[in-house]
Amino acid sequence: MKKLAGAAMLSAGDILGKLIGFLILPYLTSKMGVSEYGLLTLYLSFIQILIILISFSGQGLLPVKYIQENENASLIFRHDNINLAIFSSIFILLVFVFFKFFLSINIPFSDAFFIVFASLVQGVNVINLSHLRISQTYKLASIGQFSLSVLNVLFTIVLFSFLDGTAEYRLMAVTLSFLLVQLFYSYSIFSKLNVDYSKRRTSKRQSYKEIMLYGISLWPHHGSYWIKSTIDRFFIAHYMSVAVVGVYGLALQLSSILMLFFSVISQAFQPFIYRYLNEKDFLSVKRIQFIYVCFVLFCALVYYIVTPYAFPYLFSHKFNKAILYFNYLLPGTAFMCIYYIYTHVLFFYKRNKIISTITASSMLIHLIGILCVILIHISVEMFCVVYTVSSAFACIATACVCSKNIKAMRRSVNDS
Repeated sequence: MKKLAGAAMLSAGDILGKLIGFLILPYLTSKMGVSEYGLLTLYLSFIQILIILISFSGQGLLPVKYIQENENASLIFRHDNINLAIFSSIFILLVFVFFKFFLSINIPFSDAFFIVFASLVQGVNVINLSHLRISQTYKLASIGQFSLSVLNVLFTIVLFSFLDGTAEYRLMAVTLSFLLVQLFYSYSIFSKLNVDYSKRRTSKRQSYKEIMLYGISLWPHHGSYWIKSTIDRFFIAHYMSVAVVGVYGLALQLSSILMLFFSVISQAFQPFIYRYLNEKDFLSVKRIQFIYVCFVLFCALVYYIVTPYAFPYLFSHKFNKAILYFNYLLPGTAFMCIYYIYTHVLFFYKRNKIISTITASSMLIHLIGILCVILIHISVEMFCVVYTVSSAFACIATACVCSKNIKAMRRSVNDS
């Protein structure tokens, strides 16, 4: 019961922190304007994929190391994962500088630096949180995540007030807030843990190789999701305008509040699901999944009803069309929220190829849908419908494969 309360505390702190971050949306849109906010939305799209490339999805493998080996093994893994993330960030920045000299890239060096640096510190945050959750270090983790959003908002207001409301200063605020929280985690938690590197089961080179192979095996999975969730913005910017991207980006941000809320809850359930799977308690896993899905549907319905009434009081009339796009995006977001809870079973059994196949198929459906929109009738609403259809496929397919895996494992337990 104490562990469950700790998980709830971390989730509450994380959710409250993220909600504080979203409360600044009206301030951002009023200070930045439609076009500058559209540019920020495009920059955030790059950050989403860079976090995946830089961290190599180590947060998925770290809890498995903790449960199947021990805490020391997971701490060594964390250390190697963060080192590899730093090397990857430097490499990506050097590649950008190289191509900047030979190609006409409109992104300034300063913006590119903060895009990569923001991706690095967010990737490190994901890795650190993965260890804190599985080791059930809830109190300090909760403080860190809540402080993260408070600092994010504080730095944004200070920079926008004394300098200017641009995408670059928003990225600077994000980078500084994540960096300070990672330093807090390092000083208050990880520096006090004794890590015995002499007990490495593999060399550092082999560890890097394992992390890279694990991450690369999931690139189709994460890449497919990134394409689904962000490529629409680039098509809208090309065929319409950056200003329309700004309105669409706000609708995405509003719908993603639900997704962020349930990604936190899903991650809070991860240690419990992993332990139940390790103990062959499949009934408890199914119970968690059922309660989670019901809660998603309930929250989505409430959110759908409340948001249109609150919107005019929070945002400029220039963004009014965002609420229409939000209504189209919300069903797809709900499907993705449900999708999260079923992936834990597949990650535990290391069914990376299956996950990648499902998400790649979902991406293909999404791209075919976008092609149809471009050829038949280009509208933001149709891009939203395509997102919902591809998300529904990913959710249903993952749920079916998850159920099939649990049934297979249950049969093997009964046979033995």
